[in-house]
Amino acid sequence: MTDVYVATPTQADYDALMRLAEAAGYKWMNGELPTEYDTWKYAEEQTVVHLYDDFQEGKITMRDDRAYYESQNATIETIPNLANIKAIWKVSRENRNAFTMKHLLPPHYKSARKLYVICDEYSGTYATKENEIYEALATEYKLQESEDIMSEKVKLSKRLYDALQDYGVPEDGNESCPVGTISGWREEESGVLGTFIDGGTDNQWLLIDALRYGYEAEPEQLYYVPLIKKYAGGYLNQSRSDKSYIDLSGNGDSKLVKTKFTMPEIIAIDPRYKAFAVPVDEVEADD
Repeated sequence: MTDVYVATPTQADYDALMRLAEAAGYKWMNGELPTEYDTWKYAEEQTVVHLYDDFQEGKITMRDDRAYYESQNATIETIPNLANIKAIWKVSRENRNAFTMKHLLPPHYKSARKLYVICDEYSGTYATKENEIYEALATEYKLQESEDIMSEKVKLSKRLYDALQDYGVPEDGNESCPVGTISGWREEESGVLGTFIDGGTDNQWLLIDALRYGYEAEPEQLYYVPLIKKYAGGYLNQSRSDKSYIDLSGNGDSKLVKTKFTMPEIIAIDPRYKAFAVPVDEVEADD
């Protein structure tokens, strides 16, 4: 990478650059992370950050000194709306499907050798750039440390949950490159996940969030089966001791009797009961 010199005329610009540089793997010369050291307070609007490869120490480092860089005739760049940028993701041929489908990138994308997707803090829009500054700050698409991280796991249907389990995908969101993984599943058109992904971009991004933030099976809908003829106002009940099915009035589950069933359980008892099943939440809402 050729040296890059980025101007940060405001504290907000500087802070944004430090977050991006840290995500991209940069460190200060003393080994500290970019966000651990604020040099903007010394030069303020004159601050310029120098990003370069330090091959001698085998790590990426950076420093600031505008007057010195100007004396060396360095080209000092300015990133438009730098303070608004949350992340710059490097997108490869292997993981581009998620971005092309979700954000409708320009036609020239298919022939582009390099692609950087820039997430804007306020508008949420994305754009492509082929620019050395963005290349220097690009990170592989992965979990971003930001205030937007989901506070809970993504809830998936039991069918999708089981499919991810079959693939051995951890439930705690440890997948490091979900875009590439999702794109791979999309090729398996006959599989559960491939079929789901082909159902639309919202489906694809639901799975990406599941891999990034963790996932769990959503509670299955439960139903009562009202007894139409034998006991007016009663419901199909199941003995918890021997699993036999008995006709009793009342719809309250207990340690001895079960009255709430999933649809697969109802069909297993007798497919004809499916026509009479009523969602539990609808019945209890009327109580």
